Amino acid sequence: MNKDIKFQVYRQPITLITPQKAISLQEFLNFTKNPPPTTKQVFDQIAAAEASGNQVLKARLKQTFLYYFTPCVIVDPIRNYKSIKSFTGLLVLDFDHIDNAADFKTFLFNEYRFIIAAWLSPSRRGVKALVIIPIVTTIQEFKELYYGIAAEMEVYNGFDPSGQNAVLPLFQSYDPDLLCRDDFNTWTTKGIKRNDFTTSPATPPPRIDPTDQDKQTIVKIINTGFDNIIDYGHPPLRSLCISIGGYVVAGYISESEALQLINNRIENHHSLCKGITGYKKTAQWSLRAGQTKPITLNYRQNG
Repeated sequence: MNKDIKFQVYRQPITLITPQKAISLQEFLNFTKNPPPTTKQVFDQIAAAEASGNQVLKARLKQTFLYYFTPCVIVDPIRNYKSIKSFTGLLVLDFDHIDNAADFKTFLFNEYRFIIAAWLSPSRRGVKALVIIPIVTTIQEFKELYYGIAAEMEVYNGFDPSGQNAVLPLFQSYDPDLLCRDDFNTWTTKGIKRNDFTTSPATPPPRIDPTDQDKQTIVKIINTGFDNIIDYGHPPLRSLCISIGGYVVAGYISESEALQLINNRIENHHSLCKGITGYKKTAQWSLRAGQTKPITLNYRQNG
């Protein structure tokens, strides 16, 4: 891990949006594992507020006493989109209100090698994680990478998608059992935001009378798509099923036929069979979303 990656730290109150200074990733990890004793007492109070359901007190404690960070960007002069000067190559994952947060932290860290660090949130009922991504140059690129990883993470209870905001504050945490690694992978899969698809009915092209060749082509597209899913399943599965939805609304294959083929491949896929229910939900949603954008087979377009 490049523990010399730097990002900015801010003092409270939360309305103070001018960064105090830049710290290294290594300094951040050390600070999270072992803050000063007075800060540890604040975390005990935050955990007690979460346990009692007092979200107002929890928020006040966080926003009054804790430092916060912007790990994804360097800004100047203030924390907003217009002031972004560069991206750091980091992305933040956030999971809230989890009863077995410590166990989930370990599972998440062991399951995904692109997670370079994972720790408990201030309430100790959530998990935060840092992911290595390519250093991008635009907000759009950052969001595309976030949407890609969100498609993988949204199957887990408590996933908070607000991390798509590159300047979102990350509050200081305390976890002496923070997990980190040096041998990591880089997340490079891009995606789209789910509500980028309209829910209004599509206006399809003139109804196609499908030939046997057309259906065989759609089946081949489905099988090839599944053959190319090697590691993280949700982003490529989502993209594939959105495309198939386009062929469904164009009339090449019925939704029920397509979904049956897709579910069968999920059940028998060496990787996807580990989470059949979640992958089937992703497939069904994506197949419906794709039906807002009809797709015509290339050889039909050409003649």
